Amino acid sequence: MQSAILRIQWKACWHLVVALSLAAFALPIVSVRLGWHDAAANLPLFLTELQLWGFFYPLLAAVGALIIALGIWMSDRRGQHVYALLLPVPRPRYVMYRYVAGLVLLVPVMVAMWIGAIVASHGLDLPPGIRIFPHELALKFGLVLLLLFGFAFALASASARTIGIAVRLLGVFLAVDVAVIMLAPHTNLLWSAMKALATFPGPLAALAGRWMLIDA
Repeated sequence: MQSAILRIQWKACWHLVVALSLAAFALPIVSVRLGWHDAAANLPLFLTELQLWGFFYPLLAAVGALIIALGIWMSDRRGQHVYALLLPVPRPRYVMYRYVAGLVLLVPVMVAMWIGAIVASHGLDLPPGIRIFPHELALKFGLVLLLLFGFAFALASASARTIGIAVRLLGVFLAVDVAVIMLAPHTNLLWSAMKALATFPGPLAALAGRWMLIDA
């Protein structure tokens, strides 16, 4: 069953996997090579530009996780989940098969990022005190990609009714946040919630920090 679902998902999402893999391969190369000719003359400026390029790594991970998760469930949502109901497989096991298939589809993207980071750092004549982190950057990208895929997969697999309830709850939270801000301008529930999620030990803490292939 797992191999059959994997073949079906590959046929449906292979073009997405290829596009994401090319983007993951090119990102570290482009970020380094565009400014490397000026690095020797102005190393602080080069590192600053490289840090700005770092914002694209979590963005690419978020886009890739969302695209693959939506692609995994696209056929089921189009068919109103009739295909899943016809299979002699319990729903939890079927969801697990889908999830494992998504993880397999993410492997080429993570490998492409790792190879791209190695290619980008190959042959660079670095001044003393500057180090290269291709393996660490690729590992962080892979972990964030898996983390965000888990969230996106849960969202994509939810029914329209569940998504509707979640949207209503979010709307109520935003309305309460606006009311609290009007009563106490220095209190922002939304910002506090985002800060709690994005700082350790929050689930999105891995998105923060420095995404640097080359650093002091």
